[in-house]
Amino acid sequence: MTEDGTNDTAKPDTAKPDTATTPGAPVSVTRDAWGIGHATASSLDDAFWVQGWLAASDRIWQMEWDRRRALGRWAEVVGPPGLREDRFFRRLGLAERCRADWQQLEEGTRRMTERYAAGVTAWLATNTDSLPAEFDSHPAPPAPWEPWHCVLVYKMRHLFMGTFHRKLWRSAVLLAAGPEATRVMRGDPSAAAAIVPGPGSLPSPDLLSDVAEILRRSAVDLAAIEDTDGGSNSWAIHGSRTASGLPILAGDPHRGIEFPNVYHQCHIACPEFDVIGLAFPGVPGFPHFGHNAQVAWCITHGMADDTDVFLETGPIEWSEETIEVAGAESETVAVGSTPRGPIVLGEAGSALSMMWTGFHEVDSTFDALLPMLMADCCASAEEAARAWVLPVNNLLTADVHGDISYKVRGRMVERPVANRWTAVPGDAAHGWSGLESVGFDDLPGWTNPERGFLVTANNRIADAGPYFSLDFAGPARHDRIVELLTDRSGMTVDDMPPIHRDVRSSIAPPIVALLRQCEPATELGRRAVGLLADWDHQMSGDSAAAAFYGAVRRHWSLEVGARFGVTSPTFGSAGWPEAVAASRMLHDAAVHLLIGDGWSLLPGVDHLGDLFALLASTVDAASAELAQILGDDPHLWRWDALHVMSSPHPLATALPDRAGLHPPVDGCPGDGDTVRAGAVAPARGDLATFGSVARYAFDLADWDRSGWVVPHGVSGVRNGGHDLDQRDAWLAAELVPMWFTAEAVAANGVETFQL
Repeated sequence: MTEDGTNDTAKPDTAKPDTATTPGAPVSVTRDAWGIGHATASSLDDAFWVQGWLAASDRIWQMEWDRRRALGRWAEVVGPPGLREDRFFRRLGLAERCRADWQQLEEGTRRMTERYAAGVTAWLATNTDSLPAEFDSHPAPPAPWEPWHCVLVYKMRHLFMGTFHRKLWRSAVLLAAGPEATRVMRGDPSAAAAIVPGPGSLPSPDLLSDVAEILRRSAVDLAAIEDTDGGSNSWAIHGSRTASGLPILAGDPHRGIEFPNVYHQCHIACPEFDVIGLAFPGVPGFPHFGHNAQVAWCITHGMADDTDVFLETGPIEWSEETIEVAGAESETVAVGSTPRGPIVLGEAGSALSMMWTGFHEVDSTFDALLPMLMADCCASAEEAARAWVLPVNNLLTADVHGDISYKVRGRMVERPVANRWTAVPGDAAHGWSGLESVGFDDLPGWTNPERGFLVTANNRIADAGPYFSLDFAGPARHDRIVELLTDRSGMTVDDMPPIHRDVRSSIAPPIVALLRQCEPATELGRRAVGLLADWDHQMSGDSAAAAFYGAVRRHWSLEVGARFGVTSPTFGSAGWPEAVAASRMLHDAAVHLLIGDGWSLLPGVDHLGDLFALLASTVDAASAELAQILGDDPHLWRWDALHVMSSPHPLATALPDRAGLHPPVDGCPGDGDTVRAGAVAPARGDLATFGSVARYAFDLADWDRSGWVVPHGVSGVRNGGHDLDQRDAWLAAELVPMWFTAEAVAANGVETFQL
């Protein structure tokens, strides 16, 4: 066992790591008015060194939090509240897998991580007496950053962006509601427009129902697994539709909103590249969003089916690991493995194992990072993505030569059809042994479409080609952005924030049409329905109709769950995945049931009259709740009084005495079906639990006219001055300047120093 809590079984690397904690030559750093660091180095090595230094300066506690969680050592800080998560990551063996993957990276990639780690460690060496306040609750200051930790925190951040939760959830729904309801609540993935159009067909289900007992016994462990799959928007506009004649690239990633924010704004320049963008704290380069002087890139989550869950009833190889727990006795966790992957839930006799594309063969994702930084056109940026493994992304690029392009990047492994819906038997027929990845050239792409723009919003990828998923997002956001771009010309970067802030719901009209036909029993319910008569379907913060619509949707999902017996007695109880994840998926599925043809599958709903009676009682319940919270005059209700941005600090969540670390709470417009995202999970009421964790607009005609914003600020240090200074701009869906050229950085710099 090593000092970091992992088993030292990986083959040692033959190359001598670079452990120098100083740059080879002085590095210049300028911080702008938002505290964002713009660094200029004289070599490639020093560029990654200073990126590590900047990341540590702004986000060292966040990096330590991610590292401890991935190592299964969070309970050493927060005690028993961290045990469930630690058990999961120890059983997964994430640390050993990441060390092994790191050793298989190209030499230049490993050196990149070595220099980055050296920069982090250099910052730590000179700031041991001025660490952020969170470390007052830690048993020790952070250990030096090791190169393979870069792979570790990146992989941990993407582990549950796929289909793990959804397959467990459908397994549980199947037990209670049956195959047909399970299918209808998924909706029809082939009914909406794809990113790349063409002929296609809907795969048929093969559902398994033998996982109930494991899910019941594992309810506690399931509650520790965070659902991080989100939505995102991106669009590339060809120069034929812009005022400058060159492209604009814009969008916003959606994840769980947290403090500190998942992305770190920075700008790194050296002779080999000059790139500004959104980085992951702890990870070199700019994997998802950024640009150099020639090309810009961005991604949305491809929503690919990247995970399978297997019901294991045969022999399992077991070992034990010890988890240290602050303020309590240590705990021993049983770690099991099978030919299909590690055991993640259950115990001897019957358990669930898991396989993920990030574990299937070597993960070479980091080998794509350096070539991306030095790409000089769309084609070379896409070529850099050949090494990309996880997650599967919709990659949009735009270059100064005038091209815009779309390409799927990432590892896709086609498995049996049965694997697509639920957990499957743990046998060779369903396992991944011997399966090969879909070739990079077979992944869909589209360059310079005749219509003059590209749009991705986690919707279905293509009508033809390899199978990707059943779990794409609905078409609402994609279709709305297409609507906003169609018939537009002469666009500038100033036209992008209005798209970011658009809150028109494309899902609301058919729901509203049904609600207006029901007859509530109460006067309050009838007055509330009256709000919908002239509603424009805008989820505006000051809208009474939006507040009523949002409350009815939430109550409808609770009613559907209750009718099928999947919300009793509480979310997250026996047979469910983690509470918030389960309620979020039910919230979406209940809409498919309502506006599709599946409402008659609800117990007790045999005729259309039964449906309207049920909707009427739902309206009465939602109206009564709103009256209790917001008063009995429906015209005074406001959506932003209910729909508030929740961005909890994880340490304060685990340790109530650190509540002062939580950022403030503010109301915000939008919902999960609007371009301005703000998805809710009924287990948390109407809180905007998932939303935009950054917004950006890249102007390829003048990089200095580009803009960006994050929910809080560049710094993760509470009360440090730049921890909340972008918050007002984020709430208003406005962008702050994204200075890129040396002249603009110099003109707008507030502080310049050398390292």
